[in-house]
Amino acid sequence: MSRRRSEKSESTNSELEELKYKYYKDLRNEKVKIRRSGKYFRCPYCDNSSKEYDLQDLLRHSSRIGRDSKSASFRDIARHLGLLKYLDRYVDADKTVSKSSRTKSFEPSGKSSRDAKSDPVEPFHITEQYKSGGKFYSSSVRTSEAVDKPVDCAEERPRREKLNAENTVASQPPLRSTKDVMPPQPVLASNEQCINEAKDDPIVFPWMGVVANIPVENKGGRYVGKSGTNLKKEWIAKGFNPVKVHPLWNFRGHTGYAIVEFKGDWSGFMNAMAFGKAFELDKHGKRDWNLVRRRDDKLYAWIARDEDYYSEALIGKHLRKHGDLKTVSEIQAENKRKDSSLLCNLTNELEMKNKACEEMKRKISRTEVFMDNVMSQKEEMVQNYNEEMEVMRRKAFNQLRDSIREHEKSRMQLEAQKEELMLREQELREREALNESEQRKLDHQKEMNERAILEQKKADEKMLKLAEDQKKEKEQLHKRIIELQAKLDQKQALELQIERLRGAMEVMRHMNVEGDLEAKKKLESIQEEIKESEEELESLETLNQTLIIKERLTNDEVQEARKELINGLKDSRAFICVKRMGELNEKPFHAAARKIYNSEEAAEKAMELCSLWEDHLRDPNWHPYKVIQKGLNVEEVIDEDDEKLKDLKTEYGEEVYQAVVTALNELNEHNPSGRYPVPQLWNNKEKRTASLTEGAEHILKQWKLHKRKTR
Repeated sequence: MSRRRSEKSESTNSELEELKYKYYKDLRNEKVKIRRSGKYFRCPYCDNSSKEYDLQDLLRHSSRIGRDSKSASFRDIARHLGLLKYLDRYVDADKTVSKSSRTKSFEPSGKSSRDAKSDPVEPFHITEQYKSGGKFYSSSVRTSEAVDKPVDCAEERPRREKLNAENTVASQPPLRSTKDVMPPQPVLASNEQCINEAKDDPIVFPWMGVVANIPVENKGGRYVGKSGTNLKKEWIAKGFNPVKVHPLWNFRGHTGYAIVEFKGDWSGFMNAMAFGKAFELDKHGKRDWNLVRRRDDKLYAWIARDEDYYSEALIGKHLRKHGDLKTVSEIQAENKRKDSSLLCNLTNELEMKNKACEEMKRKISRTEVFMDNVMSQKEEMVQNYNEEMEVMRRKAFNQLRDSIREHEKSRMQLEAQKEELMLREQELREREALNESEQRKLDHQKEMNERAILEQKKADEKMLKLAEDQKKEKEQLHKRIIELQAKLDQKQALELQIERLRGAMEVMRHMNVEGDLEAKKKLESIQEEIKESEEELESLETLNQTLIIKERLTNDEVQEARKELINGLKDSRAFICVKRMGELNEKPFHAAARKIYNSEEAAEKAMELCSLWEDHLRDPNWHPYKVIQKGLNVEEVIDEDDEKLKDLKTEYGEEVYQAVVTALNELNEHNPSGRYPVPQLWNNKEKRTASLTEGAEHILKQWKLHKRKTR
């Protein structure tokens, strides 16, 4: 498997090399041309033909797509690798830069570098290389070959800085004449010359310039002047390429000074030096600013150095806050040190990656050995599998043979069962005669069942009769209670008579009439009367106690029957039903709330009002009744002058008032001590409490109707 992968990888690499060489030859033979405008180039293989690159960016672009891209097609990778090879071999940075500078220096003053985009330029041949240890490497793109070869860190950085500085100076656009606001920019001899001139002079880093004599005017008590953005645009158009322009302000407003910031690299250094030289040649540098007494209205500018850095004015404060004072040689040494460290880190990383690659190769070799072992194990497993399959085939053959034998045996058993079933059939026919007698027995049972149903009907009728008898017995009990009350009155009269006779007897005893026989006889007759009355009273008391016990038992039965009726009729909607006495009717509250509030709030307000009055009803401290004399009787009636009831009637109307009064009367009648609703039998037709008899009659009627439906 690893050999297949390696062969496939080698074929892909060979195809890529062939296509790469083909596109390289097209560029070399000028079949495909690289277009350029000034110092900007266009990639001949990208669809976005309007995108422009400088030389370094074009090299990075071709290397990124040719080496690093994972989404580019195979053909695009080959094209950009061919372009990279062509640029490395034939593109000379010095010639390209000098050609670009010559083109710009001979352009008319009214035509900018961007106007030259439309002019097609013929292909060019440039080679940008630097020497290290006797070998030449391309500085534009770091390829894998360059990483594998030794590089001298001490020589690499100065040459790269020199090339970047030369490219920057040569690419500056032409300056205007001295008649313009800014002086013309001088053409510097070389980057090395500029660096050597300022090598040991302290200079503010990042590179900054000081601008003075900016026109200001007083508006509203504060000085205002030209914005930094406008100054930046003007100097960018002149080729100085500042990064930012910071006007300096104090409590009075614009001071007429500004700080110009440039890039922190060597191109920014060259721009800063060109900026200072331009003003110095136009006699508007720092020396002119300090010496000339009568200054004109033009701008003065110079490079920020140690004198400006240590100044106590706003300029010095700004420079100390945003920069450091260094010499060019110090900056070069620091950059060189950073590059050396970077190169060493890259070398170490490359060594680590090489070690990782070797480790991967060792793992691959171990994997191949493992795969060989796995393949041998697989062959062994296949052989074992075939042997097991042969054993299973033999077992299956033996099982099939045994199954055939079992089948033959089962067939013989079925034949025997068939004969047995025929015998059973004959037996069943014989039993058929017996079934007729069984049928007669069944008919007899049906007849007995019908008779039992008739008996059940008779029992039902008896139950109805018993219910009527119970009703009659209750009526007789009521009559008996009335008789008992009469006998109780008679007993009480008899007790009074006995007491009266005893008093008379005591009187006669105290009279001591010994000779009076008539009085003695009368006394004896009174004693006998008292004795008879006491015997009669004793018998009446015994009868009374018996009747009281019976009455209590009957009353308990009646109460139990009432409770059962209430539980049975709890969900009834007929005219005999169960009503919770003392419960508020919510309908009047909802009707009153709809009249006062809108439809959204009405339901909520009605529930709140109803809940409030339920709390009032259950409050034992609130008793809105007054006692009145009605004939010989005393009655409790609603106190209409109660403040709560009066406010309720005034605010919510008569219906709500009557609902509360009805609930109060029901609570006062049925549960005055507990003050909570209790269930009672209720007659909806007559709007009164239903009797137990009415409840029983209603139950019997419902039972009869249900019985007819089931029939």
